[in-house]
Amino acid sequence: MDIRTPATPEVAKHAEPVSITPGEAPSRESSPLPPRQTFGDELTGVARPNNAPPPNDPRLQGFIPIPGTETAIKLGGFAKLNFIHDQDPAGNPDKLVTSSIPVAGDRGSNTNLDANATRFSFEVRRPSSLGPLRFYLENDFYGGPGTTGFRLRQAHAQVGNTYAGYGYSAFADPDSYPETLDDEGPGSESLRRVASVRQLWSLGNGVTTSLSIEDPETDIGISAPGSAEQPLPDVVGTLRMERSWGHVQSALLLRRLAYRGGGGEQGATGYGLNISGQHHFGSGVLSASIIHGRGVSRYLNDLGGKQLDAVVAPDGLDPLQVSAAHIGYTHHWAGGWRSNLVFGRLQLEANPLLAPDAFRASTYAATNLILQASPTFSWGVEILYGDLKVQDGRRADVLRVQGSIKYDFVR
Repeated sequence: MDIRTPATPEVAKHAEPVSITPGEAPSRESSPLPPRQTFGDELTGVARPNNAPPPNDPRLQGFIPIPGTETAIKLGGFAKLNFIHDQDPAGNPDKLVTSSIPVAGDRGSNTNLDANATRFSFEVRRPSSLGPLRFYLENDFYGGPGTTGFRLRQAHAQVGNTYAGYGYSAFADPDSYPETLDDEGPGSESLRRVASVRQLWSLGNGVTTSLSIEDPETDIGISAPGSAEQPLPDVVGTLRMERSWGHVQSALLLRRLAYRGGGGEQGATGYGLNISGQHHFGSGVLSASIIHGRGVSRYLNDLGGKQLDAVVAPDGLDPLQVSAAHIGYTHHWAGGWRSNLVFGRLQLEANPLLAPDAFRASTYAATNLILQASPTFSWGVEILYGDLKVQDGRRADVLRVQGSIKYDFVR
């Protein structure tokens, strides 16, 4: 392990943050992804081939070596305050969850200040005979809408290219997420975190593939005495290419949905395809994702937990079709300023077996201006728009203004 530390206390006053090169195995590959900072930081916790550094910390700065060992640790995270004003009721006061916008009821504005997005992380890195080892733990305080409570975001370990624990599904691609001050992002994103075991393989020249076995959950509504069942784990395969200009990734998800009723167990197969990527050019960054499938609503921001993977039809379980896409553009201005334009669209099939007020489609749009005043301090202002349509054709929308201030602990 290459750990650079200052030789004397006098030098330490002006030294750069401690950085490490985890692992000395000849097969270790550094990611060619260009550096990128984001306000919400969905990049640090991502599982990467050979535990390569993330694009928001390419030098792995801020690690503290443990004397007498080859292990280094890092305490990270940030304090974030959100100021939110809604012109009309938004359902969720902390995040713009478009599927929660009320389509009926009184109208009226609402103002909210919260620090729920404040985050703490703990990371361990060291070399091993099996390849670089990494353990990562992360939490925030989104314990529930309108409340402040501890929430585990990630807890996983990876040795070489073998990963196990709780973190982003392999179906997700956090590197392709557009930047918003809003902590939810487009409802069309796949931001699912699950327990999984995963194997990654490097094919050379920046091309990797992976196979992930993930915790399943048949997210459907079943009347008693029936119950949803999970007969098999979800399986995700990915193929990814990284270059100095960005990356392209494709992910295929296969899952088995099931329920048990009076006639015994009924099942159906769900599938999803996610094609995503990001392209850096000059002072701009373009990110995008397109998702299509049946029985995969659980994996989408707006639909997870809404019991919309499938419906129980007279002839058995019928997986619901869903299509989603988002696009985001970041422009870097002089003086540490940057701005973003974000648009997302999500659509679920119309189905007569769904409740009239069940989700049908949503739109998410955002534009913001952010100042990175220093490596550890940033602030921004954002205008958001959300639109929800339900199965019976009713719809509602909301306009939100959000301001955010963030202090990074280590940067």
